[in-house]
This record gives sequence, C-alpha cells and structure tokens, in this order.
Amino acid sequence: MVRTANALLVMLAVAPGVYLVTAVLVTFGGPGFARDPNIILWLFVGIALFSLANIGVTVFVQTSTKLMAERARYDPIGRTYLVMSLGAVLSEAHAIYGLVLTLLSGSILYEIGFTIVTWASLWWIWKRFKQNLGNIPDTST
Repeated sequence: MVRTANALLVMLAVAPGVYLVTAVLVTFGGPGFARDPNIILWLFVGIALFSLANIGVTVFVQTSTKLMAERARYDPIGRTYLVMSLGAVLSEAHAIYGLVLTLLSGSILYEIGFTIVTWASLWWIWKRFKQNLGNIPDTST
C-alpha cells in the first residue's frame, strides 16, 4: 500500500512538470488561444477562487477524523490511503488550472505559479500520509 501511495505521489508530482514543458512548447513566442484577451483577468480571478476552495477541501479531507470514521475501524490503512489519494488528486487540479490559463493567455507565469502550489500541496499531503501511517495502532499482537 505504501509503495502504491508513493508511486501515485511521484506520478502526480511529475505531471505538473510535463504540463509546464507542454505549455512552454505550445505558447513559446506566440499569443494564447483566447479570442478576447480581456477575459483572462476574470478567468484568473475565478480560477484562483476555485483553487482556494480546492485547498480548503483538501485541508478538510486531510485533517478530518470523522471522514470515513466507520472505515477507520475495520480498515485504517485503506482509509489512510484513500484520504491521501483524494488529497493528491485534488492537488493535481491546481496544475490543470494553471495549464488552462497559460494556454489561453500565452503567459507561462500562470503555469509556474499553479505548479508551485501543486508541489507544495503534494508535499504537505505526503507528510500527512506518513504522519497518519504512524498513528495507526499496531494490532498484530
């Protein structure tokens, strides 16, 4: 289970780098795909607010003890893995938001910013996963 979780985190940490390279290659020296550049600011504000809500959901999922409490009684390792994977996938959404803004605007700065948020969030989730694994009671005796 831990190997699977680490593999998932590595894949989700590498993906924003791939998005960054893709965005650079697609928008290098050219304008974005948006027909009306005035919409980019409003789109950024909307996506930034949605991203903040996404961070709030991620923090709730990672810190809630009541979430899947029944499952924690009979499968604490499985619950820990599900909480980690849900948080990791929610974190990956930030990189997608940055890619959309970059492709529409032609500015790589959006992708760089959202990639940093993604990596910071994944790092925090990895730390929480290790902490949650350490809190699981040993029932082998």
